[in-house]
Amino acid sequence: MALGIAALAIVPAQADPMHPSVDPQVYGPTPHESPSDDETHPASTDAGAIAEDLRLKGRCNEAVPMLRPIANRGLGHEIAQFDLGLCLFDLAKATKDSGQAGALRQEGAAWVVRAANGGFAKAQEAAVEIYLDGNGVAADPIEAKKWAILFHRNGMRLGIGLPDTPSALLERVDAALDDAKQDEAEKRASAWNPPVASADE
Repeated sequence: MALGIAALAIVPAQADPMHPSVDPQVYGPTPHESPSDDETHPASTDAGAIAEDLRLKGRCNEAVPMLRPIANRGLGHEIAQFDLGLCLFDLAKATKDSGQAGALRQEGAAWVVRAANGGFAKAQEAAVEIYLDGNGVAADPIEAKKWAILFHRNGMRLGIGLPDTPSALLERVDAALDDAKQDEAEKRASAWNPPVASADE
C-alpha cells in the first residue's frame, strides 16, 4: 500500500488532463513567480458578466450589442434577456426622439417579459410594474397581479431570500382590481407553466 502511494506521488500533476488548473503555464504563475498588479484581479472574460457590469455602470450603448446575441439563445439566458430589457429602457429614457423611445420601451418590455416567462425572479418582479404602468406594453393590472403572484411563489426568490413585491406596489395593483379581476389574475398565474427547453436549445 505504501508503495502505491509513493508511486502516485512521483506522477506529475500535469499528466492528469482532468485537472488543467495545475498547469502554471495556462492558469497562473508558478510558485516561484509573483503575479503583476494586472494579474492579481483578472477581468472576467464572460461576455454576459462584462455586459451586466457595463449596464450597472450606465454604459448601455456598449452593453446592448454584447447582450443581444446571448439573449437570443433562448432558455437558460434569462439574465442576459433581463439585462438587455433594462438597458433598452435606460436608452429609451436618454433618447429625445419619442418614436425611437417608444420602440426601445416596447423591445425592452418584451425582453423582460421573456425572461420572466423563463422563470427569472427579478424579471417577474419587474413585469409587475411594467404591466401596471403600461411601460412598453398595454397597461394590464390583471397581468401585473399575475406576475406578482408568480414572483411571490418563485422558488428562486425564496431560495436566495429576495424580498417579496414591495407593499406599496402591491397596493397600487390591488387598487386597480375588483374581485373578478383578482380571480382572473389567480387563474392566469395557476395556468402559467415554466417553459421547457426544446432539443435545439
